[in-house]
Amino acid sequence: MKKNILLAVAAVLLVVAAAYVTNNNSFSNAATTSLTTAEASHSPIVEQAEQPITPSEPKEQAIDFTLTDMDGNQVTLSDLRGKNVYINFWTTWCKWCKKEMPDIEKIHQQYKDKDLIVLAINVGEDKEKAKPYIEEDNGYSFRVLLDTDKQVTEAYQVRSIPVSLFVDKEGNIAHKKVGFMTEEEMKSAINELSP
Repeated sequence: MKKNILLAVAAVLLVVAAAYVTNNNSFSNAATTSLTTAEASHSPIVEQAEQPITPSEPKEQAIDFTLTDMDGNQVTLSDLRGKNVYINFWTTWCKWCKKEMPDIEKIHQQYKDKDLIVLAINVGEDKEKAKPYIEEDNGYSFRVLLDTDKQVTEAYQVRSIPVSLFVDKEGNIAHKKVGFMTEEEMKSAINELSP
């Protein structure tokens, strides 16, 4: 009898836990940057280990945005036309993001003089959380933008992280990868961008 009661309680707890996780780890289907701060701040994200790189066919125009970097400077995507841009959505708590960061730094160092701009967009965290991880703990030198209200993340319909977008010189999304990327995958996507 006690065993049956314990099993019933355990089953109820599992159902409640599953409902909680499901309700707290999904994005809404919003696709524009016209979200209010209150709406965007309630959209949690989940980690994604790996999905294949997908070329964007036909090429989709990248959504323009303006975000602030960790030095307080505003960066607007459309101002970077004429250069290839590697955009990576990440957070400090994401283990897959942390795993690919050293390769992103290698890519940044290798391509920074070859018309490639790396923009690492931190999702939902402030400068006080992101800066120590990027600069002090790991010494990364690529540019980090802060999407504290998640409006850009929502506009790009990022539902799990990390997500990498490769934008060509004309402002089109040439490749999108949901999940962890290796250095070789990054190079492959970059090499297919406009020379």
